[in-house]
Amino acid sequence: MDEILRNFAWSDKYSDESFSGLLHETSHWNDSEYFKLEDALYTLADKLGSETSLPRDVVWPIMRIYSYLMSNLSCAKDPNDFRTLKDITDEQFYARSERLRLVFEGFFSGKMPDRDSLDY
Repeated sequence: MDEILRNFAWSDKYSDESFSGLLHETSHWNDSEYFKLEDALYTLADKLGSETSLPRDVVWPIMRIYSYLMSNLSCAKDPNDFRTLKDITDEQFYARSERLRLVFEGFFSGKMPDRDSLDY
């Protein structure tokens, strides 16, 4: 959960060097930091197993991270918005965005995607 909290701006463990921190501060998609967050979600999903009732102190940070990331990524493709992602092609952007969406949706649904089936 520590890695998740590194990405959650309302946590004392939040870091500007986390995936969400770097995306916010530098408009840069950092693969290394993204995979740390993804690994934490897979680890937590394994730990929770088939549990259908999740505590709010687990769900709230993850939902807020997902909400922030999707909003930020949407803005990056809005021609009326000043925010653009640096050093990433459109193809890379869409592959990464889809992977992020599938991983978070998998966490919330209790059915994490097989990593081998994910692009990028």
